Amino acid sequence: MPLADKRCEIIVPCGDSQVLSCILSMDVDAFYFGIRGWSRADRNQEFSLFQVEELCERAQEKGKRALLSFNLMPSPMEAEQAWRVVREAILRGVKEVICSDPFLAIRIKENYPQVDIHASLGAVVLSSEEAHFWADLGASRVVLSPHLSSQEIEEITLSLASRSVETEVMIFGVRCHATMLGLCRMSSYFDMNLENSGLRTVIWSGSSKRSGVCYRTCSQEWLDHKGREWEWAPEFYWDLWKLPALLQAGVRALKIGGRGMGWKKMRALVKAIREKIREEESYV
Repeated sequence: MPLADKRCEIIVPCGDSQVLSCILSMDVDAFYFGIRGWSRADRNQEFSLFQVEELCERAQEKGKRALLSFNLMPSPMEAEQAWRVVREAILRGVKEVICSDPFLAIRIKENYPQVDIHASLGAVVLSSEEAHFWADLGASRVVLSPHLSSQEIEEITLSLASRSVETEVMIFGVRCHATMLGLCRMSSYFDMNLENSGLRTVIWSGSSKRSGVCYRTCSQEWLDHKGREWEWAPEFYWDLWKLPALLQAGVRALKIGGRGMGWKKMRALVKAIREKIREEESYV
């Protein structure tokens, strides 16, 4: 069955138990969460490993799916520790993992072939060739960059259709004007400190790629060479207008970004997306 004939999913962020209770009552298909110390969210927007089983059980009871967002890049000294955390999460009920590290994807597929792998937004997939690279690793879904145009998204989606690999697009989130999401090194360039958090072997504070902590250097005021103030501040984008084209292309899922988002705002966004999907009668 063509991808476009399937129901288009809505996936939302989950940063704490209070928001989870609200998410389970929304018209969404899945939510994503991070394990403390191993995702790009702030520490107070992550769950402990011991909460994973409850998250998965509550999601299943409501007919929804819990996706583990493990989208940072472990350093060589952390590779085994990262694998142990992912393996434990899978044993506690996780059936889908969003990741950026190819080696981690390989280990998951080799040891737990039943677990679905999603190539994270942090993998920065910008072409069909890069999308097929992740398909070769066993990914069943690729999350595409919001910097791509509707035509580029359609080309990648159609190129993966024959391999039954789906695409997902973040329709609401943060888009930076200066860098590609997942490739930014600005924070670590200006201030990166090595510390022991007790959660992992080491934490590279200031490196969004290594530890999940970002100092939002881009959001600070800057002076150009003429002394004028300006900002590279990332801006929230709302690409609802792209939705008809995304559905036509066969995009399988629409994601909302922001694990610190309040449930009222999230509910409003979900309602707007679902209503827009229903307007496209061919895809109901």
